[in-house]
Parts: sequence; structure tokens; C-alpha cells
Amino acid sequence: MEPTIKVGVDSFYNYLKNNAAQAEPNKKNDLYYHVNVVAEAYTEGFSKGEKQGKEKLSDVLLEKLTDRIFDHLAQIYVASKAVSTYFQENGYKVDKLYINTSLNKPKVIISLPEEQLLDDTFVEFAYAKIYEVKCAFNTMFQNSLDLSLITSDNIDEELLISDGFGYIESF
Repeated sequence: MEPTIKVGVDSFYNYLKNNAAQAEPNKKNDLYYHVNVVAEAYTEGFSKGEKQGKEKLSDVLLEKLTDRIFDHLAQIYVASKAVSTYFQENGYKVDKLYINTSLNKPKVIISLPEEQLLDDTFVEFAYAKIYEVKCAFNTMFQNSLDLSLITSDNIDEELLISDGFGYIESF
């Protein structure tokens, strides 16, 4: 840039218009950056940092949510397995376990021989354990677990699958 010697504001504005490209170099002299370069770098850095911060926060939240959902689903299985194992350890037969892993209203159906469901002693024994497990699940997840018993006779598994009972385990 060649020095321009003129007087007045209009002359200065004309000088800036004519020499705008030279007035905004990336680096001028040693360690001096034009204000536009500094402002642009700040804005770009802030935007990148904000974007990375949002992405990292989203990743962390998604990971925690995924872990929470996985824990929730795993506890549905653990609770159902605990009930069926408890029955078996006490000499009762369990035929199958049907699990609907809906997060809002998880459901478990345990199928048993009909004669067990007609036995009042078993029914009292079974529902005491079911109540205990449902309370523990509710305490952990602030969500209810629908745990039911059904006779193994005449179960239409296709209907259960269509109702969301996608996991079936035989004993």
C-alpha cells in the first residue's frame, strides 16, 4: 500500500474503498492481525466449540439413555427369571416365559401347568413372590412391571408375539 496524503473523512473512506483488499491481510507486520481476522477467528472458533460441545453433550446423553434403557430391559428379564427360578427351586414347574419389553409398560407372562394354578397354596406362594419382585422393579425404575401367570394349555404364541411378547424362553 502506498501512503495517501489527503485531508478529510471523504478522502479516508475513498482510500479504504480503493485499498480494501490490502487493508485486511491475514497477518500484518509481526504479531499484528487485522480486527476482521481476529473477529472472524473468534466467531469461527466459538461456533466450532459450540458445535463440538453440543455434539459431545448429545453423545454423552445418548450413551446414558442407552445404558439406562439397556439396564431397564435387562432388569425385566432378571426379574422374570428370578420369579421362575424361585418357583422351580421350590418344586414347582415352569413351562415358558414370555416377555414384552415395552419401556412404558413391560409385561411378563409365566406359563405353568393348569393344576398348579388351581392349587391355592401355590397361588398364595406365587403372588407373594411376584408382589415382592414388582415392588423392587418399581423402586428401581419408577415404573411398574406387569407379571402374570397363565396356564400352559391352549396358548396361542402367535397372538402373544403380535401383542409384543417377542422373547420366549422354554424351561
